[in-house]
Amino acid sequence: MPFMSKTKEPLLEIHSGLVLKGELSMVKDVLLTGKFEGELRTAGCLTVAAGGTAIGSIEAGALVLEPGNLVEAKVKVGSPTPARAFDAVRKISLGKWPSRLKKLKELAFGWK
Repeated sequence: MPFMSKTKEPLLEIHSGLVLKGELSMVKDVLLTGKFEGELRTAGCLTVAAGGTAIGSIEAGALVLEPGNLVEAKVKVGSPTPARAFDAVRKISLGKWPSRLKKLKELAFGWK
């Protein structure tokens, strides 16, 4: 069972077999069993589980590294930036989201 922060937000899971590249900013806890390349920021806890790969940079409220992972990243844990700073992302007007991105939007921001 991965460590969960006290945010009580649902967990975002990046499953094994999935490869994501780019930038990801979250307020939720993240469980990584797949591969992420780029900038990953979360106000919650990032758990890199067995089989998980993180390459690039990580900024997280908390970090758990389970045995059997690969992390090649610049890491900043326990950022002085409060979680509410990520709420500013919610205020950005993004207009209409393409249908295939709606699910990602819901996972990342809790928007429906």
